[in-house]
Amino acid sequence: MNLIWHFYVQNLDIVVIEMICAFLIWTVLMLLLKGKARRIVSLTAAIISVVMIVSMTVLKRGSAETAQISLIPFISFVRAQEEVEVYRSMLMNICLFMPIGLSIPFVLFERYKHNVLITIAFAFFLSAGIETAQFLFRLGMCETDDVIMNVIGALIGTLSFLIYSRITKFRKKHIHKHIAR
Repeated sequence: MNLIWHFYVQNLDIVVIEMICAFLIWTVLMLLLKGKARRIVSLTAAIISVVMIVSMTVLKRGSAETAQISLIPFISFVRAQEEVEVYRSMLMNICLFMPIGLSIPFVLFERYKHNVLITIAFAFFLSAGIETAQFLFRLGMCETDDVIMNVIGALIGTLSFLIYSRITKFRKKHIHKHIAR
């Protein structure tokens, strides 16, 4: 938990740089791994991510006296004008789900064209479930903006899969051209 807290209190510029580095390292790793190894590493990362997310957002939270809910989309941007720390919270919600977007598309079969959509749907339902649990068990505020930011984080992570897919197609196309000569 101390490592997570350390990450949370870092300078936002450093957090963004760390996100970019994680994205690039994951993309290269997926290009280097093949078939079953890529799926095993991705599945392991996905499971660890889900466990950490649920642990941080539901299991390790204390309950409040009343349940709070905010269903107005993008209201966090209005609150952030008065309380700058809200931007950090939004960025951390994006960071929290980025590993989901990085790992889940690689768990699915590569020839399956809807990996990104399945990943985004998974992130949405996981996030909505967490927010519902937070509301039902009074574990913090249930916010529409948290779901939106979580899905954006998963979407950013899926860009790694899209880049991987483009590079793989490019390689196959050029390898076939060279073999045909």
